[in-house]
Amino acid sequence: MSDSFKAVGGCRCDTNPVRYEYTARPAEVHYCLCTDCTDICGGAMAIIAVVDKQSFRITENADKLRTFHSKSTCHRHFCSACGCHLYVHVDSFADFELVHVPTLDRDQDVGGKPDRWVFVRSKHPLLTLPEDGLPRHQGWANSGEPVAA
Repeated sequence: MSDSFKAVGGCRCDTNPVRYEYTARPAEVHYCLCTDCTDICGGAMAIIAVVDKQSFRITENADKLRTFHSKSTCHRHFCSACGCHLYVHVDSFADFELVHVPTLDRDQDVGGKPDRWVFVRSKHPLLTLPEDGLPRHQGWANSGEPVAA
């Protein structure tokens, strides 16, 4: 039996927003504290859904998308009108798009819950991580031993 999952989101434009969808549950969802993600989103952390590239598509106003290469291997896609950062493509994760969860429509099921904190070594000093029991990793990790924050 197939899962009829679908999540939709978009930019902040009042008229003609960039819209996207993904039609498979994310491979993972995590909290990211790297300076690249936090500086781009303007917050102390980013919530990322790692979505299979084959299930992700821009459904409206793709012509408004622009790309900012925050690193030579990291390509951030944003709306050229409102500046909303929607997703990132990282060359080392070629089969996935990393969707910024807050750009999903608020009533949407993300498709999973965050299961860890990554790049805690880059955490902003004013941010206190909650005692949520999730593993914490100094850098990137999708498995392995957590370390103290």
